[in-house]
Amino acid sequence: MDDEIDLLDIFPVLWKRRLQIISVFIVAVLAAGTISLTTPSVYRASSIIAVGSFDDPIYTSTASVKGIMLSDEFLQEVFEQIRTNTTGSNFAAFKNGVKAEPVKDSDKLIEISVETPKKQEGLKAVEKMAWLYAKISEESYNKEKKILTDQLAAAQERLYIIDMEINQTREALQHMQDYSGTSAIQAEMRFSRALDLMSSLETQRSAMIDRNLDLQKQLFLITPPRVVQPAREPSSPMGSRTIMIIAIGGMLGLIIGIFVAFLREGIEKQAK
Repeated sequence: MDDEIDLLDIFPVLWKRRLQIISVFIVAVLAAGTISLTTPSVYRASSIIAVGSFDDPIYTSTASVKGIMLSDEFLQEVFEQIRTNTTGSNFAAFKNGVKAEPVKDSDKLIEISVETPKKQEGLKAVEKMAWLYAKISEESYNKEKKILTDQLAAAQERLYIIDMEINQTREALQHMQDYSGTSAIQAEMRFSRALDLMSSLETQRSAMIDRNLDLQKQLFLITPPRVVQPAREPSSPMGSRTIMIIAIGGMLGLIIGIFVAFLREGIEKQAK
């Protein structure tokens, strides 16, 4: 149709309306720049923590820890410790700036970050989150550690008793060899029973040594949560947000400018 712009007319129209398109683009970029400059700066503080290694998936799974850290109850306690003005709207804004994500290619590391207009607040919030998580998981960690410690103490005591029984049996065997006051048959029977007892005790001793080593290994491997990368006070605001706002403004300005250019061209064609 005559009133439609042909595909071959696109570039001539763009060139003809270039000043209009450029003007709209510049206005949009300036407006976006003004918005980004008047918007409060946002600072990001982050830390990486290692979840605990003990037998409680609630506090040792990164997925579970993420859920705990992003829960309202957890964040409310953190928020109340770093702010005096704790209104609902302030808490909602604070919560929106909190992130907790498992570190890629790791099942034990999780990164927590807080975005806030105040540098010190973000740093304090990250530190409080790490501290609070360690605090609430401490009871579970200490409980398992005590169980293993008690089991190890019992195993060591049992090993000590077995060693005493082995020494006593050895002495009895030596005494049997030196003593000749009974008949040969009775002596041989007692000696055989003592050897069987010695063999049984040696087997028990070997098993108890393995048990001790296993418990010592478990005690060595269990660890409480710890910070592997401490949070630092951010020195500058997040620059990517300003650049992103300007880029979006420029893109919208370019689209609007081109749209208006073709709209005017179509209107002028219809008017002729």
